[in-house]
Amino acid sequence: MKTITSLLSTLLLLVFIIPTSGTAQEGNYYMVTTWKLQVPEDGSRAEMMGLLKDFSEKIVFKNDKIISEKVMHHVSGADIRDVVVTTEYASWNDIEAANIRQEELMKEGWPKEEEREAYFKSFSKYVVTHSDEIFQEIPSLTKK
Repeated sequence: MKTITSLLSTLLLLVFIIPTSGTAQEGNYYMVTTWKLQVPEDGSRAEMMGLLKDFSEKIVFKNDKIISEKVMHHVSGADIRDVVVTTEYASWNDIEAANIRQEELMKEGWPKEEEREAYFKSFSKYVVTHSDEIFQEIPSLTKK
């Protein structure tokens, strides 16, 4: 009986993990980036928020491969330095297309290489670390 239960559990798990030809593209994809940010002595929260806003306005809002993006900050708990960015894409291929478009938009937003370098140098002084994960939603379990 224990073997049958174990086998059934494994099969059920595989149904959710292994996509079939009919469900391979069902559900949007989400890039979740967790930034650990802190304000250094030569910075300010206002400057940091301005840099984040500048990137959103010049890059994210203009990227048609991005369906939506939410930027959230940690408000409760032991470490309030976390900023989580959740970016929604229609497909796996749109993630790559969005990255290509992002490169183009960065050159438009900061036309001179020195401007781009200055922007990212300013932002990097706030970054402690970050991580990126990609998820795919399960439409049948999504509240609408």
